[in-house]
Amino acid sequence: MMTQRPWSALGPPGLVVALLVSIALLHFGGCGGGGSGKATAPALKRFPQPLFDGLWLGMTREEAGRAHPLRPALTSAGKTHLVWIYDRPGEYAVELTFPSSGSEAKLARIDVHFGANGSSSQDTITALARTLGEPEVSRRKAKTNAYGDASHDEYDTIWSDADQYVFVTERVPLQGRTGAPVYYVSVKRKELLPKGPPTGYVPPPPPKGKDGKPVEEPIF
Repeated sequence: MMTQRPWSALGPPGLVVALLVSIALLHFGGCGGGGSGKATAPALKRFPQPLFDGLWLGMTREEAGRAHPLRPALTSAGKTHLVWIYDRPGEYAVELTFPSSGSEAKLARIDVHFGANGSSSQDTITALARTLGEPEVSRRKAKTNAYGDASHDEYDTIWSDADQYVFVTERVPLQGRTGAPVYYVSVKRKELLPKGPPTGYVPPPPPKGKDGKPVEEPIF
């Protein structure tokens, strides 16, 4: 007399194996594995470091000084150690803003003022845009005429990552007027984390000396 095999009551061996595999998948899929059904949060966007000309927000003034020959901005009362300047003659001047005067103070803002060399301006901005990727706002008429006057319009292109904004501002003569466009780049920390890009660029207030007067503008 043959002894009945244990699996015979459940059916053929193939069916038993299939049932065991199904049970295992259900068990492990529902216990915190990859099949938990919860969507993975996308990684926060981060701009590369360095971001512009060897600079990035958060670097110390000492580090920035190793990258470029910095000089403190001048006021009518003397030098300020909160804003430092360097330039590339004929191309652009750069203002670096720090929250305090120590060499370990971390860079809070970068402002780039391009000169009259349009070809150089375009090359630099094109290279920066290639690094940043697709902008959130592309050449939108600025609501705040930050650098202009009544005879000029301004257009902003804006990028952002988790912590900062990058603005490229184009200043152009009004229609019917002559003159070459002038470009500015600003990198600034996000003060809050809004759902969308800001409505318009506002330049930083110029640093003031002890007499309350603003610093001199950089000269190309």
